[in-house]
Amino acid sequence: MDRAAAELFLASSFVESTPERLAACKNAAANVKSFEGFVPALQHHGLVLLFQRNLGAAGVEPPPTLATQLTAGAGEARHAALRVRLTLQRFLAACAREGVEVTAIRGSALALGLYDEPLRTQRELELFVAPEHLARALRAAEVAGLAPAAGALPAWWYRHTHTTLPLRASSPHLVPVRLATRLHHPSLQLSVREPELVARRKRLSIEGHDLFVLDPLDALLELALHVASRAGQEPLTTGRRHLLTAVATSDAPLDPAELVDLRTFIERHHAAHPPAALVARAREWNAEAALCAVLECLTMGLGFLPAAREWTRAVAGPLAAAARPNPAVFFPDPFERLPHWLRPDPTTLARCTPLAGTPSTQLLRLARARHLLRAGLLGLFALVAFPFALLARQLSRSTREATFTALSDPAKQSDLAAAFKTTARVDDMKPITPRAIALEPREESASKYPDHYRG
Repeated sequence: MDRAAAELFLASSFVESTPERLAACKNAAANVKSFEGFVPALQHHGLVLLFQRNLGAAGVEPPPTLATQLTAGAGEARHAALRVRLTLQRFLAACAREGVEVTAIRGSALALGLYDEPLRTQRELELFVAPEHLARALRAAEVAGLAPAAGALPAWWYRHTHTTLPLRASSPHLVPVRLATRLHHPSLQLSVREPELVARRKRLSIEGHDLFVLDPLDALLELALHVASRAGQEPLTTGRRHLLTAVATSDAPLDPAELVDLRTFIERHHAAHPPAALVARAREWNAEAALCAVLECLTMGLGFLPAAREWTRAVAGPLAAAARPNPAVFFPDPFERLPHWLRPDPTTLARCTPLAGTPSTQLLRLARARHLLRAGLLGLFALVAFPFALLARQLSRSTREATFTALSDPAKQSDLAAAFKTTARVDDMKPITPRAIALEPREESASKYPDHYRG
């Protein structure tokens, strides 16, 4: 994909339409000479339906080859949205029977409750369950048609190392799931307390089953932190070139679709959240620098509507002032985060440690010792337990493959195919007004006999 096509990708990645945005999309489309690799990039990032809608609204007639690819890609995107919906329905229903609460996090923190129609599709779901419910959640996943990935380590490894357990789908009608038992890894040095985040959650109803989502400000910070910790600081703050590269690259750490989620949330809901409230919440998280970098990337790369732009500026100013003396730089590689995790600066240490008032030097030393002890114990556990985790994976390989083979049984696959068709049929149903199905009044004295009518 060339630079002009990447510019069209960004110019068309909006949910809230305005005449200015439609005109910019039309102008960007006029500059594109080659659409090679364009539709595959849209499919990878899950934005085919959004691009198709905006291109039609801008009055752009795509070339015949592109139109054919878009039609095919749109059909696949609708099927992908149905797969996400079916996976979520089945997993939530099974978790409800097991008494497990499920929370959408990270890449799914905003996407599941943000769009009224499937304009943006996901490749996988990222969900959180309490650590003590992990075994029940895995039983529910098996009922839903999900099983640990072929190369996954035992579940206890992910629970104690605060990492995510990958679940693979047993059917093409489902999508993979990443299951976490901790909201954030300790190396991110966040000061927010997990019980407080859980207490502030909101409840959504998905086909009669409960899905929890984070409080709106927490969800915004969750996704911003996820973007920053994957991409790093430099791609977010050094211009648009990294975003243009990410558009055309399938393995880039910066995901344009997640940036579209963030911009859409801000443009739709900024009026309900004062800038000071978000700044205070970012300070509670110790995530000022990450949020400031993501907002800078959004402003330079995608832009905002006027009201949302002013709101973003009101947020970014205090964030930048708070981030300068205490730069919380996030690195995608955990080994790069290791020195910052083992030896945090005093401000970060004071925030992450529940110390009352202004801590003295002795209290900071004690807090640093406790911090090093916790990090050392986690590292020691990972070092000692890793060989045992590898051994347990090897010993359970046959059992795991037998479980996956049972999930792939033709009868179960047939049931999943029927459930997928039902989901698609329900999704296609439109409300019918009574006048559309009104019948003529019945003839009063008509009676029916086996072979004739008599009036």
